[in-house]
Amino acid sequence: MLGAERRKRLLHEVRAQGVAHVATLAERLDVSPSTIRRDLSALESQGLLNRTHGGAVAESAASVEPDRPQRSGFAPWEKRKLASAAVRYIEPGSTILITGGTTTAAMVPLLGSVDQLTVVTNSLHLAGELAQHEEISTVVLGGYLRHREMSLLGHLTRQALEELHVDEAFVGAYGITGSGISGAHVDEAETDRWLLSRVERITALVDGSKFGRSGPVRVALAAQLSRVITDESAPEDDVRALRAAGVDVVQI
Repeated sequence: MLGAERRKRLLHEVRAQGVAHVATLAERLDVSPSTIRRDLSALESQGLLNRTHGGAVAESAASVEPDRPQRSGFAPWEKRKLASAAVRYIEPGSTILITGGTTTAAMVPLLGSVDQLTVVTNSLHLAGELAQHEEISTVVLGGYLRHREMSLLGHLTRQALEELHVDEAFVGAYGITGSGISGAHVDEAETDRWLLSRVERITALVDGSKFGRSGPVRVALAAQLSRVITDESAPEDDVRALRAAGVDVVQI
């Protein structure tokens, strides 16, 4: 495949997904990761996309949150790896909060292995997935519906959580730096921030592509995080900063 044709296909893949990993692109185009990196740099210099750590973001999506259908197809095996690692930390008989997101959703098929588990969520998507697992006690927080994400937000969500005790929250993030995690949608991030302020421990599931990216709204400071589960592509500087803040960073 000629370079120009390859870069055309590469740009199409990135735009179709909104965000894409180097490994995914290399597999789909049947070329080496180093070739993909060079092509991404060339396309970025033309203003056609934006490079991220370990991948790229389509120019039109660089400053906004990708749609759920785009994100759900992004590196699914990595999401499963992060989810599997997270589930190993859940204690039998505990109550956990899982906020919406495609990475946290990957935890649901694995939760049946935890005895006497109660899951609290403000995501209708997750609630639908959890409904298939009768062995898991599920509590759905109320609120107004954000249709794009199928999440329930606002003061009704907060009031519902006040009736509950939650041992640990598992969250994704639009972006993460050494100072903490952030969100892209103001109302959703503000609701998540309040929910996380009411739990004992917070575990964030973020792949390496989320590092170095900041959304407009802070969700949790590094000092609030108990654990970050990520992959080996996470930048060393950010990992060191998180660990210096007392965060247990698990790289898988």
